[in-house]
This record gives sequence, C-alpha cells and structure tokens, in this order.
Amino acid sequence: MTIITMPDWVVPSAAEPYVRSFRGVLTPFLGGPDQLINRLGTRFGLRVTLPPAPTRAEALIIQSRLLQAMDDRLRMEWPQPDFDAGDPGAPLVSAAVNSGSVVMLKGMTAGYQVKEGQFLAFIHGGRRYLHIFAADGTVAPGGTITSPVWPMLRTALSLNDVVEIVEPKIEGIVNPGDEVSWQIAVERLASFSFTLAEGA
Repeated sequence: MTIITMPDWVVPSAAEPYVRSFRGVLTPFLGGPDQLINRLGTRFGLRVTLPPAPTRAEALIIQSRLLQAMDDRLRMEWPQPDFDAGDPGAPLVSAAVNSGSVVMLKGMTAGYQVKEGQFLAFIHGGRRYLHIFAADGTVAPGGTITSPVWPMLRTALSLNDVVEIVEPKIEGIVNPGDEVSWQIAVERLASFSFTLAEGA
C-alpha cells in the first residue's frame, strides 16, 4: 500500500484535532455506580482546512493527493503550534512490548525532557501510531527513558521501532465513510477541507 504525502508547501490554515474513543459507560438501571469500560483502539483524527490554492497547478496537486489517499493512506505532520520539541536524539523502542501504556525508549539525548501532552508517533510494521507522553520525564545519562503514554498501545511494538518526537505524523484514512469534495470560487481558486483519521 502506498502512503500519500502532501508537498511541504501545503500548510493548513486551520486544524481541529479530535479523539475517537471506543470506551463505554455501563449505567445500572437500578441506580448503582456507573462502570467505565475502557476498550483498545482509541486513536486520533484531524479536521483540516487548507487556504485557497494560489495557482491552478497547486490546486491540481492537492486535489490529486486527496483523491489518491482515498485508496491508500495519507500522512501529515501533527500540528503542535509554538511547541519546540528540541533535540531528543534518535529515539527507538528499547524493549518489545505487546500491550499496556508504558514504553521504554533508547537512543535519546541525555537530559532531554519530555513534556506531558507532547505528541510522539511509533512506527511499527510500516504504519504510524500517534500517542502523547502522559507525564513529564527526563532522559537518563545512557539515553534511555521509561514513560507512560496515552492512549493504550493498540499494536505490539518491536525492539528498535523508530519513534518520531520532533515532527510526529498522523497517518490514516481521508474522510472515512464520507465523500471528498472541494470548493472552486469565482476567482478560480480552489479551497480544500478534509478529515484525516487514524485507521488502526
């Protein structure tokens, strides 16, 4: 499967992140306490609005990438405005993990500080999985850190899987279950908006 990417000059004018959760709340009909049922699969999505394309040629490229992504997957940088991720080094998963919400990383810059709420993406089996750090942490002198992440892992991670921290990316399906459309204004400039949702 081909992964479609947008050119570097495609920068959203607005982006609305959201979370797809598969948890449920069980409410007893006799008035007992609610029970929260957490289920695996919580993942991220992004509603994207692009500024009007300044030329017809650029509009055609954006149009082409969105249409191609309907059959494959689209990958875009996850927006973190005004957040400088610094130099985390070359993060890798340091131990295989099958499930849970704690990961061990290596290959990082000693003393680097991860921030609660900071995004990261694991690359496993050729697919990206977006998460956040669930707590502040400092990388040990040997370049390792053990950190909680959110949501719970929805795929097993292998030793030496690459971890994106500086520019984590979302990868997924364009407008899942819906049409892809765009507007062409009187001045012949095309405006695009779409939803990108992690599919796994």
